[in-house]
Amino acid sequence: MLRAGAGLSTERDSARAAADAATAALTSASLERADVLLVFATTPHGPGFTRVTRTAGEVCGTAQVVGCSAAGVLAGEEEVEGGPAVAVLALGGDFVARRFFVPLTRGRAEHVADDILDAVGEGGGGDRVLFLFGDTYHLEPEPLFRGLRQRLPGVVVVGGGASEDGSVGEVSVFSGNAASSAAVAGVALEGSLRATVGVTHALRRASPVWRVTAARGNWILALDGRPAYEVFASVVPSLLLAHPRRALATVLAGLLVGEDEFVARHLLALDAEHGALAVAAPVAEGQRVFFGVRDPLGAREGLQRLLADQAAAWQAPEAAAALYVTCVGRGRGFYGVPGLESAYLRQHLGRLPVAGFFSGAEFGPGADGTQLHQYTGVLTVLGPGA
Repeated sequence: MLRAGAGLSTERDSARAAADAATAALTSASLERADVLLVFATTPHGPGFTRVTRTAGEVCGTAQVVGCSAAGVLAGEEEVEGGPAVAVLALGGDFVARRFFVPLTRGRAEHVADDILDAVGEGGGGDRVLFLFGDTYHLEPEPLFRGLRQRLPGVVVVGGGASEDGSVGEVSVFSGNAASSAAVAGVALEGSLRATVGVTHALRRASPVWRVTAARGNWILALDGRPAYEVFASVVPSLLLAHPRRALATVLAGLLVGEDEFVARHLLALDAEHGALAVAAPVAEGQRVFFGVRDPLGAREGLQRLLADQAAAWQAPEAAAALYVTCVGRGRGFYGVPGLESAYLRQHLGRLPVAGFFSGAEFGPGADGTQLHQYTGVLTVLGPGA
């Protein structure tokens, strides 16, 4: 049986915040001790991240503590952006948990997948879920996810990139009682478990879909045989196009990764002279692309559809817990009001223990397995297996 609870504290003292959040999580789960903790702490706790992880583990009686730094956190009905906060999701039950911590070195993403496999093993036949948190300032997501698909076929991989509030320029991942940058950390759960994962986007398509017919690295040179910048200029209002920086901040690229699935990526540069566009991802000939804008109303509607689908998927047996990783670009500044997504989570999922954080890189499913998403909300719901 899987039991879970969530807690959040806005105490400024790191140890006290961790103790309060962990105690609240245990109490809500009716557990005396937890088997696994997912812990997220905001940037003001940076000097005390190790106090957060150590204290939370001591309170809950486990060394299986993983998580990361965050620009904001959420648990239950609370959502905190821009201040000190610690969120904890405590899990207990009949499952095996294997924690991992792997340093990141540029150019060795495939080896990182090997190191994760060495830590979690190939599995003993039960259902498996792998929670992964990474320093995306150093992470190479595509080769890492490709390596995990090859080494851990069929395993659900979810999580997100550690984030910060912009004041320090560094993020941390948590494993045990340690916190470190330039690393990935997480835990694999195996047992009679079931996980459902949904992704909801904030990007609304504002153009036709074109096929890349010439590319170099992350530069799109031609779309459907026309210079890429010429195609871009044909759909972007001239007043916006006259201010390239504003255009880059407003318009994003949607890269299709399946028939109806895509990942959002920033545009990095416009080169009118050479007719090219730079995208924050490698592109290849044959890739299908559209341009879009972030849409608060569409994001609200998409989240509510996702939550309705997830609630319907867990009529029997009932869900036990959920992790929600949402983009830093989907908070108070995007919607115009604070706490909107937490309110929707409570409305649709009732008293289900939910915790999570604001990320700049959400890890969730795509057409070929786990993808790095942006401007999305990724909800993972856990419960007992069939």
